[in-house]
Amino acid sequence: MFEYIPSTNHIVCCSWNFVSPAGSSGTYYIGGFYILGSTSYTPAGGTALGTANSAYGAHAFIVLGATSTNMVVRVTGTSVNEQGTRTASDTEDLDTSGGALNAYYETTKNWIGQISFSLQSGTGVAINDGFCRYWTNRNTNYKLVGLEISGIAGANDSAPNFQLIHHKSTGWTFNSGAPVTPPTPIYNMQTDYDTEYQFIDGEPFAWRRIGLTDVIRGNDGEGLVCVVVTTANRAVESLIWKNGLFTVLG
Repeated sequence: MFEYIPSTNHIVCCSWNFVSPAGSSGTYYIGGFYILGSTSYTPAGGTALGTANSAYGAHAFIVLGATSTNMVVRVTGTSVNEQGTRTASDTEDLDTSGGALNAYYETTKNWIGQISFSLQSGTGVAINDGFCRYWTNRNTNYKLVGLEISGIAGANDSAPNFQLIHHKSTGWTFNSGAPVTPPTPIYNMQTDYDTEYQFIDGEPFAWRRIGLTDVIRGNDGEGLVCVVVTTANRAVESLIWKNGLFTVLG
């Protein structure tokens, strides 16, 4: 849920709730997500990503593992736009000509179900691939001014973390034989808290940052992705994450 007030004279707040899945731990995303292909490859006849009939509603992306002379990668699948129009057997081409190592390319279209990446033309180079979804504040430009998290721990966890990623086209790292590394988080609870960041079963936790000035170009392929990391099953019994921002910037 979020409140939208289209004025630079007001602070708006977007907020999300989260509870750890029962019997599991790991990295979870709020307000967006990444699904990262498991390995690198050189596009050819078609490499699949995702699961058939899954409701991703996400952009597809690739990250280069070497300089591209003239490679064009075609994404094929079912797209859906923000007006609710579904297009089966749709395609979008990503022209990577002149792109260097770690260069990032993202489709303008959103995809549902399984998609594939193939070499449309040119000389193929290694890539990582993935899906991405991020919070754009209705495709507007805005300034992040604060964040606040509070919740209750559902288990002892010695190494939990909260992170906030500024999703954009820079900061990606190609990995050979492994998933791509997304941009480094702009804010990180463990960095702020140094030692005292553990969860104690049944006790509250909180993290707050104010006075932030990060400009997010939501109208130009940028956004925010909130990250929850747990290392113990059911570590988060309840959580609310709020981001404060000014909108709309030019």
